[in-house]
Amino acid sequence: MATFSEIFKALRKNKQLTQEQIAEIFGVSPQAISRWENATSYPDITLLPNIASYFETTVDDLLGVKKTVKKQKIVYFQFRWQKSADIINNYLDDGWIIKEMHTHPLDDGQHPEGVVIIEKTILN
Repeated sequence: MATFSEIFKALRKNKQLTQEQIAEIFGVSPQAISRWENATSYPDITLLPNIASYFETTVDDLLGVKKTVKKQKIVYFQFRWQKSADIINNYLDDGWIIKEMHTHPLDDGQHPEGVVIIEKTILN
């Protein structure tokens, strides 16, 4: 996971600014910028929204915060059709897990049908 110092330095360099130039923009000393980039100190918390805005990013991204996002899908299936099993298996092969399965039998001797609720956790 990237740290604030690595992210800040990369953003500054991407804008092709020197430490002196970025210090002037944020009203701090060039030494403060150097300390931020070397992870020996950090900006005042009240500066973070301004820094994020200047670099057109979010404070979370600036701080290297990763968010966990859960995606869910509902897949209808009829087990008498191989295609249903193949669709579910493709999701499972792609890292999805089965969270719930709801089935109901058809007439006597027929294959069940129902829905599978699948879920995938993604780090953003």
